[in-house]
Amino acid sequence: MAVVVSIHRPYATLLISENPNPPKLHQKFNNYRLSFHRLPRKTKLQLGCLSSKLTPSNPDPETPQDEEEVESVGVKAALAMLSFYKREISPVLPRSCRYVPTCSEYSMEAYKKYGVLKGTVLTTWRLCRCNPLGGSGFDPPRWFGESGIKPQEEDHYDDEDQEEI
Repeated sequence: MAVVVSIHRPYATLLISENPNPPKLHQKFNNYRLSFHRLPRKTKLQLGCLSSKLTPSNPDPETPQDEEEVESVGVKAALAMLSFYKREISPVLPRSCRYVPTCSEYSMEAYKKYGVLKGTVLTTWRLCRCNPLGGSGFDPPRWFGESGIKPQEEDHYDDEDQEEI
């Protein structure tokens, strides 16, 4: 069995079996997906590491959402355009984004978290900064003047047994 990580779709992992008749064990893993969790940054110079955790594809409905998502017609239209870009246009272009998450992922997160108006402003601001003279590194979507980590998020991450690099 081989694990393949797609270059054009960050954090996407695909299990491929070289055996034409996969064993029953391989079918067992079809009910699970690989999820990644972000750890808080202690300083601007240190980046939190990503940890993988095997979770069922059907999460418990009582589990609280990490972020409140804004769902409207405008958000759905913007996300549809972004998914078309990521699926059809992005694989043809070379990777050039200097930030993590990439500009398209940043835009998707901004639209989901802040809605159409603020999401468009944040996306435009990010695209203006994504150039050779701009910065680089970890840059999550945040509204202007908003702090990076909310107090309840810090408590949530302190409870888990995570290691930092």
